[in-house]
Amino acid sequence: MLAMKICLLTTLLLAGVRCMKDSLFVYSQLGGDAVLPCTKLNSSHCSFVSWTFYKEGLVRYTYEVSGGRVSADSDKSNRTSIMSNCSLALSGLQVNDAGSYSCLEHKEEVTNVYLSLLTVTSPSSIMELRPGGTLVLSCLLFTYYDPGSCKPYSTSLFKLSWRSEVGAVLQGDRHQLMERSRCKVTLITTLQADDHGRRWRCQVDATNSNIAEFMDFRSTFWSEPAHRDPDLNRSEVTECSAPPPISRMVLCAALPLMVVTVGLFTWRLDRRKARAAAPAGFRLQEIS
Repeated sequence: MLAMKICLLTTLLLAGVRCMKDSLFVYSQLGGDAVLPCTKLNSSHCSFVSWTFYKEGLVRYTYEVSGGRVSADSDKSNRTSIMSNCSLALSGLQVNDAGSYSCLEHKEEVTNVYLSLLTVTSPSSIMELRPGGTLVLSCLLFTYYDPGSCKPYSTSLFKLSWRSEVGAVLQGDRHQLMERSRCKVTLITTLQADDHGRRWRCQVDATNSNIAEFMDFRSTFWSEPAHRDPDLNRSEVTECSAPPPISRMVLCAALPLMVVTVGLFTWRLDRRKARAAAPAGFRLQEIS
């Protein structure tokens, strides 16, 4: 009986060890790069390693790496590479890259990696980027579920915040924070003159890591085009006016000549008509 209990306990322990796998949370930003680690490998040969990808919102399950090689059928094959330690490297991250990745050795999962991507958007127009204008910045985390969707057990894993370019938490009367969820935080601030060229930082802090991921937005003020002096414009036109074209000069010279020619032709024609109409014995004479 004791032997059976020991055997059963040993079986359960072995089963527990066999099912043990790491769950890692990786954060990056849109357009950036990310390395997804593959831990607890029994072999250093990546030919036994595969990577799968699952996106809950798209209900998609694909093989990104099979037998240590990037799958040609993957939609991110040109941005994916397998490292010497069998980790998965992604570059040029896109929205659809956020999701759940699994590293398998001999077709058994050893590591689950959950990739979330950070982005900053602003509905403010360029005309509002001036002292006294209102700047609205929304920080959104594309999680391994859906954009801006935070599952109950995931909210304790990270925290979003708006900070200055040196990492200080933004506070004060002119900074308002609107938190729709733990995955989306909006900053509303009234711009001042010294905010020109300032960087506003959205930062995600992971509770299980000392590494923080952030994304900056730079507020460059819009400036109106300088108005020119109308008097200066007139003087420039007067001094820099172009000479009349040659065609206009020829027309001005030829027009008087044409008038004289037509007048002379008309006068001669009228005189011939008058001679033909004169009565017999009467003769027109030219008065010199």
